[in-house]
Amino acid sequence: LKDENIFGSVGDDCKLMMWDLRTNKPEHSIVAHQKEVNSLSFNPFNEWILATASGDATIKLFDMRKLSRSLHTFDGHEGEVFQVEWNPNLATVLASSAADKRVMIWDVNRIGDEQSEEDADDGPPELLFVHGGHTAKISELSWNPSEKWVVASVAEDNILQIWEMAESIYCDDYSMEATR
Repeated sequence: LKDENIFGSVGDDCKLMMWDLRTNKPEHSIVAHQKEVNSLSFNPFNEWILATASGDATIKLFDMRKLSRSLHTFDGHEGEVFQVEWNPNLATVLASSAADKRVMIWDVNRIGDEQSEEDADDGPPELLFVHGGHTAKISELSWNPSEKWVVASVAEDNILQIWEMAESIYCDDYSMEATR
């Protein structure tokens, strides 16, 4: 965040709270999900946009200027979502990890895109990729800050995987960014 006095918190009470260090109470408090909220990530390119991950198996997108309702709900995981993290190199891409042993890569620019029936069977248009290489629930993930599409993920069986999507998945939409 550009304002160093503002921070956010989430918790088992299903709430997203925005705090200002100059006061002793939250500036905003909303019920963000139907179950506990496990993770919060601020978009590194847009100070107003943030994402949350929840035990209700969803990720939600919020604009801090209007927290009363989410901008979008990402559905795709089949279990509690433990973490969400924005890609530090691409403003519209985020990753989520969950109890379903999967890391999902999402692109907010694809929300609402038309799909063929075949593509719709693979998930919503904003779902870019699913990494299914783990055999236990994924407890942590992190983007490589130096390589745009490299992710490290670790599961509760203590196995760390460092992986990258095939270039063919993102080369058309991100060819300008991928060559930088």
